Amino acid sequence: MTFETAVYWIILAGIAGMIFYFIDEWRLDRHYQNGYWAGRSAGWKSCLDHQAKVQAMKLDQVFDYDKN
Repeated sequence: MTFETAVYWIILAGIAGMIFYFIDEWRLDRHYQNGYWAGRSAGWKSCLDHQAKVQAMKLDQVFDYDKN
């Protein structure tokens, strides 16, 4: 293998490595974003469910005038 051939293979391997790196970063970022927004959605749903339960509990409570 001559020096020029080795240089071409090194450049080709570097370009291929960068392509695989950017594809992997894109894939990881996409999966992270999907999980992040799914978690945010679940958090909001949990919060709204809790607020509805608290509101229902407050409406069910009866003020006892004799106690106070």
